[in-house]
Amino acid sequence: MLLKHIKIALICLLIAIPLLVYGIYLNNTKIHLLARGNYFFEATRNSADITQIKIVFPNQKSIHIQKTDNFWRISEADGYYASFAKINALVNLIRSTVIYRADYIHQNELDLFENPLKIISSDKNGNIVDEAIIAPLKDGNKYYYALLNNDNFLYQLNSNFELSSYVMDWVQMPLFTFNISNVKRIKTDDFEVYRRFDDENFKDVNSANEYSHLQQLLDNFWYLSADEIKNVNFVNFDNFSKIKHFEITLFNGIIYVIDLYSRDLDYWISIHLNREGLIDKYSLQQIKENSLLYDGWLFKINSSKGAIISEFIL
Repeated sequence: MLLKHIKIALICLLIAIPLLVYGIYLNNTKIHLLARGNYFFEATRNSADITQIKIVFPNQKSIHIQKTDNFWRISEADGYYASFAKINALVNLIRSTVIYRADYIHQNELDLFENPLKIISSDKNGNIVDEAIIAPLKDGNKYYYALLNNDNFLYQLNSNFELSSYVMDWVQMPLFTFNISNVKRIKTDDFEVYRRFDDENFKDVNSANEYSHLQQLLDNFWYLSADEIKNVNFVNFDNFSKIKHFEITLFNGIIYVIDLYSRDLDYWISIHLNREGLIDKYSLQQIKENSLLYDGWLFKINSSKGAIISEFIL
């Protein structure tokens, strides 16, 4: 009888050992497949319908990047256009982040994920494609620890997740990129000046008096960025006072029409593009493309620069 039980036990053992070995093989294979060199955001990479990327920062600020009418826009900036450079960098981050290592996660390792960065991609139906939780990079660590889609793995990632939580870093800026030397004419409510060549001083159109300090005014437009952006469809202009009007004409014939508003102690500007006479095809294309960035938008600018611009006199 004992011999019979031993035989049965041996048979069970012979069956169990291959299954155990096979299970270990499958487990190691799965971990191996998830590990070194594989893309972390694989599902997002393979989806053709990603229409939103949500970033939640350790300070609990969120940025929603949404694709509308084939343009990426920032929800927290009233749907204004996202920075081309920022979006390209984010897409590159998502597409190129690879897994250095993957292990089953243990309960005590969850402590790593206090105040994490979250990156959540969604498709056009609002379904989450990837939800990644990135732990802060510890001193001395080369790799980021991360979780993905609650799959019970702890990942180590070879990438850089130092992303800005400041909304205006994610929109297309600056407002003006023209070279100051390209300005031919400046017309305001108070004066109008011009020059024939870029190395000349500006002259008053009426008196022909020369002015050398127009550079001070133009310096405040140079690479001016917004602190906040509003869609004009949601702005009550009764709360704004229009205090200055500018028309800045470049040598290529492009005209920047700028209206400066004040509200309390804040300064806001609206911008439209126009042209004078015949202009070349390239400049015409510039007007067409850049008008998207101006028409229908109101930009809050730095208060100090707003005050200087509004108070400038010849």
